[in-house]
Amino acid sequence: MTSSEIITAISIHLLVPVAGVVAYLALCRRLFVAGASPMFLAQLFLLFVCYGGVLLVVLTSLFWYWSGMASLGVFFLILAAPILLLPVLLSLWKQKNHSLAHRIAFRACGGYYVLIAVLLCSLPLMRSMVSSHTPESSNKPNNKGRIAARG
Repeated sequence: MTSSEIITAISIHLLVPVAGVVAYLALCRRLFVAGASPMFLAQLFLLFVCYGGVLLVVLTSLFWYWSGMASLGVFFLILAAPILLLPVLLSLWKQKNHSLAHRIAFRACGGYYVLIAVLLCSLPLMRSMVSSHTPESSNKPNNKGRIAARG
């Protein structure tokens, strides 16, 4: 592994999650002082987890190697996260007029469904972009008539 790969791995898999936790804790401190309920802070935690997961999956797909863990993350973000965020969305819908933070959280929660839909619809485009970056020689049949293995 080269030094640039090590820096990329540390940045994606360590620095980004730590930055997310620090940002969440800083936001919680400010909101708690302002009088936010613990329930609202828990709802924000779910939003941070889901959006942080999307960020990690996007960064992994752009700058790192795809793995089984990345696939599990995608399955969570597509299958479990919308189910977990539905009660949060309904709760925030009732509370959206409490404060600016509640309105922003409500919009972010609803926006998650839009984001997932956009990402799912863009998968064919991403797939064609990835396949266009493969070397031409790996798509040509070898002398036995089979496609050469990519490696």
